[in-house]
Parts: sequence; C-alpha cells; structure tokens
Amino acid sequence: MVRILQLKMRIKNLFKILVIILALIGLVFSCVFIGMQFGIFNVKGSIDNRNRFFTATDDSQSLISKIQAGFRNSMESTRKTVFPDISFAWVKSDEWIALSGALTKDREVIRKAAADASISPRILVSVVIAEQIRFFTSDRENFKRVFEPLKILGTLSQFSLGVSGIKPETAKLIEDNLKDPKSEFYISKEYEHILDYKEGDGDIYSRLTDEHNHYYSYLYTALFIKEVEAQWSRAGYDISNRPEILATIFNLGFNKSSPKKDPEVAGSIISIAGEKISFGRLSYEFYYSGELLDIFGF
Repeated sequence: MVRILQLKMRIKNLFKILVIILALIGLVFSCVFIGMQFGIFNVKGSIDNRNRFFTATDDSQSLISKIQAGFRNSMESTRKTVFPDISFAWVKSDEWIALSGALTKDREVIRKAAADASISPRILVSVVIAEQIRFFTSDRENFKRVFEPLKILGTLSQFSLGVSGIKPETAKLIEDNLKDPKSEFYISKEYEHILDYKEGDGDIYSRLTDEHNHYYSYLYTALFIKEVEAQWSRAGYDISNRPEILATIFNLGFNKSSPKKDPEVAGSIISIAGEKISFGRLSYEFYYSGELLDIFGF
C-alpha cells in the first residue's frame, strides 16, 4: 500500500514538472511571437562609424581620375596616396582571392546584366562582392572545402537567393516596380518587360538559384540598383556613382531608401582580415580599390 502511494506521489510530481515545463515553453514562444511582431529581434545593420569619411572625400569623378592615373604605376602606392585612412586589408584575404577568380569567370554574364539594366558593371560587382564575402566568412567550412579551391561563387538558396542574396519578396517587388508607373522606383517604359516570363522560364526561385547560369541573379540585382537610382534621381540626387549608398540600401531593403543630401553608409557588419567593416563600406572600398579594374572598369 505504501509503495502504491509513493508511486502515485512520484507520478503526481512528474506531472507537475511536465506542466511547468510546458508552461515555460509556452511563455518563451509567446515572448518570441510578440518580439517578432514588434521587430525586437530584428538584426539591424550598423551605421558606419566613419560616415564623415564619405562626405569628406573628393567627388567621385575626381577620385576615379586619380585612381586611373595612379594605377598605371603602382596600385598599392596609389591606394595609400588617395586613401591614406583605408587599409584595404581584405584585398590580401583568402576570401577575396577566391572571389576575384570567380567573378573573373563570370565577367561576360556580369557585363551583360549590367548593360541590360544600363548600370555600371563595377557598381553591380561592388554589391555582389559584399554579399559573397559575408557568405564566405559566415560559412568557413564550405568556403575552404568548395568555394576557395574551385574559385566559384556561393549561390544562396534558402531565405535569401542567388549570388547576391536577394530575398524572394524583394525580387517580387523588383518585378512589380518595373510595371507600375506610379511606383517611386519605376524606371521607364523601356524596362517594363525585361523580366517577363516565357514558356519554360521557371519562376523567381529557379531563376535566382541557377548554379550554372547567374544571369538572372545579376540582373535582378542590377535592376534593384537601377530602381533605387531612379527614385533618388526624381528627388534630385544622382547616386549612380555612390556604391556605398546603393549597397547600403540593397542590404537594408527598398523600405530603407529615403533620398536625402547626406545619406548614411551602413549595413550588416562583415568581419574579414581582422577588420569589421559595414556592407556599404566594403562596397565602397572595392569600387575604388582598383581590383579587377581591367575587367570591370568605372
């Protein structure tokens, strides 16, 4: 009889413990749900703590002229002269060595996508390299095992897609903006049908995750850039030579694009070559680094 009572007590205590555990799990899920609704858990891009640098430098055309002239002699010397406050440490990293080889392989399709969207191929690459380096540094195992030895780009296929990590909903907005003359991101009638689907053309997902042909991945990225340029141009600002701003907006999304005189350089923080650098800043550094200048000129 005593053993039966002890067994009942144990069962009762176990039941209480189970109820408490389930209650705690329910509380955690409730907190997470509330947090998601109010954006508490959103990962925010960091505003580059050296934004003054971008507003203090010469205008882009002047910088380009200095770089083009200087690189005929010495790339490294020119960097130190024109940008004494930037280390460009990433240019010697394993990630960049692998990525530059992969981009060189893709040069023709990059040029085509840029030409079809009427943007600079160097601007397009400046956005792609930031996403690729972020991908390489966040997945070191696959980088060392696959991407570095083969010199190929990583093609994202889960929450973000393609070589530049476009979210499916962003890709859909890019398509919609092309056909909506009332959209602030509308380019012109010339581009309305550039992404029309043809028979056997697949869908957004298959377009962006094709590992054998990155054309659409580059094209959607180029059109995002073109649409943001159109929005800012209507507001009276030309940012076609502002890779740091275009990359920042690409990283943060259409809803963060707000034309103004002194936009901030920001985005996800990328750790590479012992430095922490913002998404927008890395794009800026590549653009003016002189890397791949013979393939993707200004």
